[in-house]
Amino acid sequence: MLLSAVCVGLFVLPVSAETIAEKVAKFNLTEDKLVELGEFFYNTEGANTCLKCHGKGGHGGDQAGAADLRHPRTWRSYQALGGDEAFGKDKEQFRTNMEAALHFLINKGAAIWNQRFSKSHKDIAYDWSKVKPKTNKYDSMMKGVTTGPMKKRAKELQKKLAEMGVKVKPKEARDIATVASFNYVKTFDDGSEKGGVFK
Repeated sequence: MLLSAVCVGLFVLPVSAETIAEKVAKFNLTEDKLVELGEFFYNTEGANTCLKCHGKGGHGGDQAGAADLRHPRTWRSYQALGGDEAFGKDKEQFRTNMEAALHFLINKGAAIWNQRFSKSHKDIAYDWSKVKPKTNKYDSMMKGVTTGPMKKRAKELQKKLAEMGVKVKPKEARDIATVASFNYVKTFDDGSEKGGVFK
């Protein structure tokens, strides 16, 4: 009887999915190395790339409505997570939530984010009513690492990592590209009143 109760108990325990950041942390890449790899990945030439849509240094790209990556306080994620009020209450938790959400967005693209993020991350509450201009989802033009040029660059990143002695599978290379590109983007934060989130 006790054994069956223990077995039943095991099946009802919640399983916490490993975040993309946690998966990447296992490779012990330094912050400087991640930023370097992120710069390599972000500055990929071609259609539907970070560089093409958001522009060099995070602004001035050719995609209308693309976030100005220098100004995190203007991002949909920042606003939907509660903005300045939530950030002021618990900066670390806020950054952790924003990072998890944006890693998912970069890794999967907006279409998948809109369908799955809230189901797979029930602990992170988005309130789209706080987003200006009004919307209830991410723009599906945000493709992240899912486009042809970005996938090709992820393969190049995988080779670069192998040269450094870090052997990774293609999916792991995309995860590293996700975290690295976001870490690189965080360096764009110009400390203005629209920035200042990652300092």
